[in-house]
This record gives sequence, structure tokens and C-alpha cells, in this order.
Amino acid sequence: MSNPIKTYNSVADGQDLSPYQAVDLLLDGALESISVALIAQQENNVAQRGEAVGTTLTIIGLLQDSLDKGLGGELAENLDSLYDYMTRRLATVSIDKTPHSLEEVQSIVLQLREAWSQIDPAQEPKEL
Repeated sequence: MSNPIKTYNSVADGQDLSPYQAVDLLLDGALESISVALIAQQENNVAQRGEAVGTTLTIIGLLQDSLDKGLGGELAENLDSLYDYMTRRLATVSIDKTPHSLEEVQSIVLQLREAWSQIDPAQEPKEL
């Protein structure tokens, strides 16, 4: 599994990733972690599922913390609410014996990923 925390830190350290690319990689990392959690749940591997859910929660937290509500306005507020909802859904995974919560969060992240891919990275501001 790739390490989304290292990806985020490389951006924070001023390496060669733009904020657009960092979000792109973090969304991919979230999808990868959710997939691992779903497989672990099917295999009844509680430890691996917990680790994968923890990684997904970290990624969602990073995405949520990166929101600029002043600049992003209503869109940033809506994303904040969506990230909060996904966090609450993931918190139920340990007591939910079905894959429903994971599948729901996976569906939301897939939609976010699809919407993100529609943004032209060439239109990204040089500085945030």
C-alpha cells in the first residue's frame, strides 16, 4: 500500500507535487485503503481492516484539514460536512459486520475522485 502520509509530507516540504496532485494522490490512497479494508472484512481479518480504516481516516482528515473555507466558501463547507460524514461512517466499521459502511464511503470517494479528475490542473493557481 502506498503511503499517503509521505505524499502529504512531501507536499508540505515543498517537493515537486502541486496541491492538485497531492489531493489526487490522497484520493487514490483513500480508495486503495478502502479496498484493503473490504478485502480484510471478507477474510475476517480484523487487524488488517482496522489498519486500513485507520489509514483512510487519516487521509480524510488530511483532506478535511486542507480545506480553505474562506476561499472555498460553500463548496469547502459542503466538503467539510461530507468528510465529517465519511469519518462517522468509518467509525461504525468495527461494529458493523457487513461491508455497507465501507462500500458507502468507497462510493463517495469514487464520486469525489471522478469530480476531481474533471478539474483542469493547468487552471490551478500557482500559490494558495
